[in-house]
Amino acid sequence: MSFNSTFTLNPKSQDIDFLTQKINEDAQKKGIQEKAFSFAFFMRDAKDNIIAGCNGSVIYGSIYTDQLWVHEVYRNQGLGTTLMRQVHDYGREIGCSMASIATMSFQKASKFYENLGYVCDFERIGYSNGASCVFMKCDL
Repeated sequence: MSFNSTFTLNPKSQDIDFLTQKINEDAQKKGIQEKAFSFAFFMRDAKDNIIAGCNGSVIYGSIYTDQLWVHEVYRNQGLGTTLMRQVHDYGREIGCSMASIATMSFQKASKFYENLGYVCDFERIGYSNGASCVFMKCDL
C-alpha cells in the first residue's frame, strides 16, 4: 500500500469538520454518545468589526477555549472576562462539568484565568526563549 501525506497551512474548515465527524463516529462505536464540536463567541463594534472573540471545542463533558483575543484598544475593559463567562455559561447549559485552557507563560495571562476560577493543572517547559505552556482548568 502506498499513502500520500500532505501538509496544509490554514486547513479548510470542512476538512477539520471531517476529522471531528470521524472522531465522533469512533466514539459512538465505543458507546460514547457525546459529540465533539467547535464553538465561538464574538464581540463587535457599531461597524460590525470584531473587537474581541474566543473559540474552542466541546468534547466529552469539557469545554476547551483554544483562543481568546481582545483588540488592544479594548483591553482591560472586561471584554475577555465577559467572553469567558459566556463560555462557562454555555458549557454549563450543555452539561459540561469542566472548562480548560492552555496559555503561554510569556502572555502573562495566568492571573486573568485564576481570577475566573482556573487552577494550574500542569506546566510544560521547553518552548522557545524559555517559555512554558500553562494548562489550566476550572470546575463548572
